[in-house]
Amino acid sequence: MEQNIENKTPKTTQKKNDSTAIRFDKVFMRQVTKLVDKANKKQFGRKVKPKAILVNLLNLADEKLLEKTIQKSQEESLTQSDRKEMFMKDNIGRFKGNKEEFEQKMMELMSGFLSQNPT
Repeated sequence: MEQNIENKTPKTTQKKNDSTAIRFDKVFMRQVTKLVDKANKKQFGRKVKPKAILVNLLNLADEKLLEKTIQKSQEESLTQSDRKEMFMKDNIGRFKGNKEEFEQKMMELMSGFLSQNPT
């Protein structure tokens, strides 16, 4: 009786990965930990996990709060050069000339302002 040895590859089962890792800074994690500790000061029931608090917080937030949060986050992500470009884009239409002339006029006005108000 000869055994038939073939190159059989074992079947690999893939886990369903419904989660991803997110990195948070230490200050935020301390805030979440305080909330979790406060939620777990109870006599009965299972432990409250950080995910439950964050999910419930997002579910209870109304659309206006979420929109304000998104808008504030977007504004905080802008650099000074981004703000300058937005200002230029918004106001270049009111100025009769091109972008370089507009920047030159801004520098002239700023230098006049600084000469009047030395600090």
